[in-house]
Amino acid sequence: MVSRDSTSQSSRRKVIKTLGTGSLVGLAGCTGGGSNNGNTDNGEGSTGGSGSNTTSSKEQVEITLWESFGGTEAAELQSLTSDFEEEYPHISVNTQSVPFGEVPTKLTTAAASGNTPHVASYWMSFSTYFDSLGILDPVDDYLADGLNPYYDVVEPAATADGNVVALPMDIHGMMLATNNTVLEEANAPMEPTTKDELFEAANAIKQNTDKRPFFLQTYNNVYEGFRVYYSLLRQQGGRVFKNGDWTTGEPVFHETEEGAAAAEFYSSVTGEHGWDATNDLSDQNVRINDFKNGEAGMGFLGNWTVNRFQNESNEVIDGLDFSYHAPWGFDGSEKKTFCESNAFFFPSNPEHTEAEKKARVQFVEYITQNNPVWGTGAAHLPSTPEVAESDVVTSHPLYEEYDVIKTLSEMAENDQLRYQPQTDVNFYASEIGGPLSNIYAQNVEPQEGITKAANAISSRMN
Repeated sequence: MVSRDSTSQSSRRKVIKTLGTGSLVGLAGCTGGGSNNGNTDNGEGSTGGSGSNTTSSKEQVEITLWESFGGTEAAELQSLTSDFEEEYPHISVNTQSVPFGEVPTKLTTAAASGNTPHVASYWMSFSTYFDSLGILDPVDDYLADGLNPYYDVVEPAATADGNVVALPMDIHGMMLATNNTVLEEANAPMEPTTKDELFEAANAIKQNTDKRPFFLQTYNNVYEGFRVYYSLLRQQGGRVFKNGDWTTGEPVFHETEEGAAAAEFYSSVTGEHGWDATNDLSDQNVRINDFKNGEAGMGFLGNWTVNRFQNESNEVIDGLDFSYHAPWGFDGSEKKTFCESNAFFFPSNPEHTEAEKKARVQFVEYITQNNPVWGTGAAHLPSTPEVAESDVVTSHPLYEEYDVIKTLSEMAENDQLRYQPQTDVNFYASEIGGPLSNIYAQNVEPQEGITKAANAISSRMN
């Protein structure tokens, strides 16, 4: 964990200055409630949704946060929290670390025993899943500006049953990463943006070098299995469920031409085209290290992988010349790709007071709307356009020199990012992601893999 320093604090304050007072009403004493952009700022005379309680700005409130971040993200969250407590001394935040993989179980267990925290961090696409368990509070009446400060693309994942139940810390997604040194050595197209250019680049690397041409998946895991296939499916114009509606309970991707085409391309990278070997899929570091060391030309990577390309000072390691691109060179015509957000949920608890409910939303709005360092330090797209377009972010090398944040921002603005379907099913169950990942590992035929995954989804919905 990097220490909290004056640089991150100064950067954040510069962002706040660039936003202007109009964007900071939730932080500057605005009051109101309900449909009139209900406030949760400093609690002075605030009535929230019910109008039954008031909270003095001097009344001390403590809220509990469960977080699962590490490295740069954990340090920035700590820094943001300290800044918030300094600006709003009547609110203190008790931060507790919970292992990421244990969050769903711990949250449901805590809800059953009445011991949920005020705020819990997890992937925002799980909003409908958590809401179906009855463990979340809607927070619409406490929000200063609703979801307006955030990118429009986050709305489906931030809501459940029409209510806001989560707020995003960032937006991250699957992209095409190129090692420019390898592409140049192979005399390949440097910025493949079409199917023909991608194929030309991969085949040039295969024919003219001894490097790994292109990989779709870093190793054999259920998260990537679903994320990669889902991206390919959306680029084919396909949908997971009948009519794109999960409430039908009918997954159809295994029965459609689009679903089959996505599976065939998924398999072809390690099979027909021979762009990626399958004998080391058990090691999650092989492909990332190959890319870093100039032994791989292209990869389908999340922007978060940039963390692996940096040293302890968050600087790109010496000798690595890379770029990130929108992944529109795959075998499909639709410009869509998987995205996700680290987010904050608001668990239900009958012991939470009105003052605590207001304070927790005020805290989350503050840290999600005033956070440039997850962008400049970890290459995540800030969740609000105001922060993403601030001088602090746009002047950073990760924005334009490496085309990570800038490209993600353009994709968000152009409605080209897609969260996983909002359902009460956990798509990362091994029975769903496993068969998809096994397509890439050449352990199952494409049709068999997607059929197994679809049947696993059906069994969880019926």
